[in-house]
Parts: sequence; structure tokens; C-alpha cells
Amino acid sequence: MIVKMGVQFAKEILNYPIEDKKKILAFIKHTQQNGLCGLEGRNKSSDDVDKDDPFFPTKVTFAQQYKLWHYHIGVVEYDFSKPFGDRTSEYVLHYINQLVPDEIKVVDFSGHPPFKMPLSSYLN
Repeated sequence: MIVKMGVQFAKEILNYPIEDKKKILAFIKHTQQNGLCGLEGRNKSSDDVDKDDPFFPTKVTFAQQYKLWHYHIGVVEYDFSKPFGDRTSEYVLHYINQLVPDEIKVVDFSGHPPFKMPLSSYLN
């Protein structure tokens, strides 16, 4: 699978803590070699928004329009009470999934909860 980075994300990752960078780069390497199968963390479409979220319809529409997904990257650490493949963490990596076949674009990295969508300026 081809993995690209959004322009803004590519600038910001340079300033991330080394341990965060290692986890993000491990995700990229894994995805290039194996696609999105066999990941340790929870990986899901970002249109699965809590129905009690006051911005529910806006977030769902935005996620669907841009094919946004997010992956629990293990920062700060994974919740090991959950099984491999469904582990959650405080931080998630946002990416555009298959706007082009067999390609993703990593666009943002943020804390969760609360769940925040990337700004539209990060999608380039």
C-alpha cells in the first residue's frame, strides 16, 4: 500500500517527541508492507461518531466526504485490557483512506477523547 503524508502533518511530525515519531513511522512501515491488516490498535472509520456529540451530523458528513479514518497509535500507551487489533490509546492518527485505491494519506495526530476531526487545511 502507498502511504503519503499531508503537507502540514509532514511539517509537524518533525517536532514530535521521538517515541511518538517511532510509533507513527512503525505504522507507516507496517501499512506499506501489509496494508491495514494486522495492526495492534483499533482502526476505524471516523464517521462512527458518538450520537450524543453536539456536532454529530457535521462530523459524520465531513468524515464521509473525505474518507477519514483514525488509528489508535499507542501513544502514550495502549490499553492492554483489550485484545490485539482493538487496543485503544489516548492519541489517534488521522488518515484519508482510499480516496485513491491502495493508498492512504496520514493527515493529523490528536488526543482523543474528545474526538476531533482534522482541520480541512490538514487534508492537503
